[in-house]
This record gives sequence, structure tokens and C-alpha cells, in this order.
Amino acid sequence: MGIFSRDYSKPGPGISKDERKRKGLGRFYQIFIRKFWELIKLNLLYIITLLPTFAIVFFLSGMISNQFGLDPAAIIRVADIPLGEAAKISVTTDLLMRFYIATLFSILWGGGPVTAGLVYILRSFLWEDPVFLVSDFFEHIKSNFKQALIVWIIDVIAFTLLCYGYFFYNSATGFIFYGKYVILVIGFFYTMLHMYLYHLMVTYKLKIGELYRNAALFSISALPFTVITILFVSFFVLIFPAIGFTAVNETLSIIFQTLTLILLVSLTFSTSGLYIEHNAITQIKKYIKEDSTVERNE
Repeated sequence: MGIFSRDYSKPGPGISKDERKRKGLGRFYQIFIRKFWELIKLNLLYIITLLPTFAIVFFLSGMISNQFGLDPAAIIRVADIPLGEAAKISVTTDLLMRFYIATLFSILWGGGPVTAGLVYILRSFLWEDPVFLVSDFFEHIKSNFKQALIVWIIDVIAFTLLCYGYFFYNSATGFIFYGKYVILVIGFFYTMLHMYLYHLMVTYKLKIGELYRNAALFSISALPFTVITILFVSFFVLIFPAIGFTAVNETLSIIFQTLTLILLVSLTFSTSGLYIEHNAITQIKKYIKEDSTVERNE
């Protein structure tokens, strides 16, 4: 069943007796402040349950880190330091690249069934539905397990193919060299789909093909908002580590590396997910009315 239609008549969510509901980013900040401690707990829960799929993507990220990683011999030529120290820098760089690639993968593409649980909780926060954080999290991991696992496996295959495709074209000569830009466009569009994919999964009863089709239609329909969402989330995730690892001042570097660690453990995944989910709800409600005949999961 398709769910995408040119219908802008969806009624608003109404007004609370105690508080006027804001719109746009004001709504996001309102929920963020109100659910701050819940977001921290959700972030910790998500990190723990994400570890198996994160570890697999971390391993696969070697396809990229091996291409851009620093060779100890090259470090010695530039910095004139002992081989042992150069090797340590090389290994550290490789691990950090893998870690942040896996982090972005998990945030922008998802981590399989656990992301279904995360998105359900975040959706409930934004809809102001009553929710039991732990029990509902695991319940919706279970109820969406098959579809979410299939999506994650497709993601891993797509990630592998895109990496190999990019490096193949990048090493080619002549006109075929520009094929790498086609790969980048495909990869970015595939990322755009994920701004809606898990919301559609936990909210509506759709088959895998319908999930991708409707996610693609929403991402194209709301193109500027989708692109801004991806750029904002990527900036939020990478800005502190970028400053920390490039700062000339050692004290400043330590401060930003520490902030990066604190944010990753406490808020990065849940806050990024909340922003993505806020955008998904905002755009999807333009096309699907509250009384829509589209079959929901609950």
C-alpha cells in the first residue's frame, strides 16, 4: 500500500491545557528540554544495545580507513619521530576513523532493530504519547525485528558496494574517473532515505519495498529539509572531535576531546535521532492526514 499523496490538509495536533505547543525548531527545543534526562537514559540504553551491529560496521569501516590511514613510514618522513611512536599514531588514526565512520553510519543509516526501538521512543516523545522507556524500547525492537534487520543487512551491502565502487572509480584513469561522483550522489540519496525509513517502519504497516519507495518519495519531496537535516546532524556529530584533533593548543584539544566523549555517551545518538525524527514527522504530516486509511502498526 502506498502512503504518499499530495494532501496538505492534515489537522494540527491541538493545544495542551497547560502549555502552548510550539512549531518548527521551537517544538524540537521544547521537547529536548522537557525530555533532557530521558534522552540521556535513552542514549545510554541505545549505546548498549547497539554494540553488536556497531562492531560489525566498525570492522567494515576498514575499507575506508585503510585507504586514508597514515602509514608509519610517511609519518616518520614528515615528523621525524621514532618508528614505535609513528606506528602508535597510525593505529590510533585508523581506529578513530573507523569509530566515527561507524558512528555516522549508526546515526544516519541506523543500527538495525535497536534503531526501531529508538525511533519509536523518540516519536512518542514528539507526539507526547505516554511511553515506558525500557519496556517499549525492547517491545518495538521485537515487533520490528525482521524488517529492521533486513534494512540493516541491505545497508551493510550498500555500504560495501559504495565503498568499493568509489575506490574503483577513484583509481581509474580517463573519463571513468568521474564515476566516483555518481557513487557519491547515490550514497547521499541513499542516506536521505533513512531520514524517513525507520519512522515509516514503526508507524505504518508497509512491506520492505513500500518502505523504500515511500522514503524515497518523502526525501525528494522535502529535499531542502532532508539535506539540511543530514548536514546539521553530521556537523553536530563531528564538530567537537574535529576541533579536538586539529587544535594547536593542547589544552583546547583535551577539552574538546573530553566534550566529544561526554556527548557521545550522554546525548549524541538520542539528540541526533530526535532531530531526524522531528524533521520526519514535520514533513510526513504534510501528506498523511490523521484520519488516513493507511494501516498503522498500532
